[in-house]
Amino acid sequence: MRKAIVVQRNDPNADEAENERKLAELKELAHASDYTVVGSMVQSRYPDRKYQVGRGKVEELAELVEALEAEKVIFNNQLSTTQIYNISETCKCEVMDRFQLILEIFAARATTRRAKLQVELAKLQYELPKAKSIVSLLKKEERPGFMGLGGYEDSYEQDIKKRIVRIRTELMHSCKGSESLRTFRHERGFSLVALAGYTNAGKSTLFQLLVKEGTIVEDMLFTTLSPTTRSLTINQRKVLLTDTVGFIEDLPHWMVDAFRSTLDEIFLADIILLVVDMSDPVDVIRQKLAVSHDIFWKRTGGAAIVTALNKTDLIPDEQLQ
Repeated sequence: MRKAIVVQRNDPNADEAENERKLAELKELAHASDYTVVGSMVQSRYPDRKYQVGRGKVEELAELVEALEAEKVIFNNQLSTTQIYNISETCKCEVMDRFQLILEIFAARATTRRAKLQVELAKLQYELPKAKSIVSLLKKEERPGFMGLGGYEDSYEQDIKKRIVRIRTELMHSCKGSESLRTFRHERGFSLVALAGYTNAGKSTLFQLLVKEGTIVEDMLFTTLSPTTRSLTINQRKVLLTDTVGFIEDLPHWMVDAFRSTLDEIFLADIILLVVDMSDPVDVIRQKLAVSHDIFWKRTGGAAIVTALNKTDLIPDEQLQ
């Protein structure tokens, strides 16, 4: 296991409970990518242009990195190319933000051609706005491993744009294939049911129970990346049940767009089983339900949505009521 330190800059007026929940989720994400979180650092302030947190805090961070022998610093806040460069120069180790961490998890879990293309598309869309500053920083000092991107020439930005177009075209063709597959399955008498919801809500556990089959079930984010489909019979009715990739909070639009074709399995379903983690705070449950229904809105073709309240055993009866 690789050692990592997690860092979070909180806005001065942000809700304290929400800040704690976000930091806990970052630690879970780090665990899902096989990091051991050996330390954490939090600062309340408005963002610093050069370092995200204050200069003094970065110097403290550098001391902590050395003392704990950490290999990586992971920020919950989105970092600019310049911020990553400046922090890594001070701390003398690799630096990444939450979105790069999610991409690292996706890349490790992607097994199908489609999933790998989606990971590459998300990575390219993350890099595109940073392309010019990456090249200028690479020219300023020879840093071949900086941002994990290798060596580049001035054509780097154009190369990214061309590759994005090629990947989108290939994914669009695979989406058309999904529509044909849906028609074929209906013709064969199958109803299509999709398990949906936030990551770690317990979709894979429910999937395993319904199909009576061993699938990967871990208390970890993103154990399901490529959708898994199995057939079963319910009251003499043939059903194809699909376990889908979980939603995650605060994803930027470029990442949602990149993984949109993964959600096709949900949009093409006749019934959506929306799995909700009832052990979350009530305001978090409301927020996750609202975002989930917003994702389904106008895209599900009139599919019935059945909400499955999961993990009710983790809270007292009176709280559940």
